[in-house]
Amino acid sequence: MDKETLIQNILVTYGKYGITRTELDPIIDDGIQNYDLSLEAIYSGLRMSLASAFNEHELFTMADVMAVTGETKEELSKRIEECRIELLAAGENPDDYFKPIQPGKSTVYYFPSGLS
Repeated sequence: MDKETLIQNILVTYGKYGITRTELDPIIDDGIQNYDLSLEAIYSGLRMSLASAFNEHELFTMADVMAVTGETKEELSKRIEECRIELLAAGENPDDYFKPIQPGKSTVYYFPSGLS
């Protein structure tokens, strides 16, 4: 992801709330320069913050969370399982917080002569 893609993706959802490129530019630059964050971490952090501020619903993949927390897939998987146990003990449904998604079947087409 590059900076322009990050900005465009945020504006698609949050532009309707008055979020502008002018506001996003310094936030992104600050994350890079002062906190050594990747664009992926900044993107996920902005989505999380803006969703909370504007009551939007965002979904995050394990890769999104790993970019923010720096955890490995194994560490994050373990933490998710621990959270699921805690939620069950508290009488909550862990599937309201963590949704396992199985990749669907895909079809690959090969065009040996191109698309002419």
